[in-house]
Amino acid sequence: MALIKDQQLSLSHAPTPATGLTDWLDDDLVTSASVLTNGADDVASLLASASKLDLIAIEFDTFADGRGFSMARLLRRKGYKGEIRAVGDVAMDRIEFMQRVGFNAFELRDDQDVNEALTKLSEISVHFQPSADGKGPAYMI
Repeated sequence: MALIKDQQLSLSHAPTPATGLTDWLDDDLVTSASVLTNGADDVASLLASASKLDLIAIEFDTFADGRGFSMARLLRRKGYKGEIRAVGDVAMDRIEFMQRVGFNAFELRDDQDVNEALTKLSEISVHFQPSADGKGPAYMI
């Protein structure tokens, strides 16, 4: 699987964490600075623990599950500066929107083309909503 991080192919990066949020929170001797979460996890617990984490991987189980978008946006609004990695069903037509809400890394499936994903990240040049990526709305330019 290829990983795009900060709008480029990453050749050296931390592996996607295997420890889920619930197990990470239950571990009295937390030694990992990364966690795997999904839309079913408690967002308040994630936000409360985010400062202890360098990498938060948000898993998309299905195309229809948009809760990961909200999680990423809330993390960035609360000031989280670490890596937010999209894993699972990372659809090419949503990758640019994922970046806009705060994802800065994308784990691609083996059947997905890295160059296509990189193109998607800069495909839309005019936006009408504010976002976590710092690009303001077009009407404010």
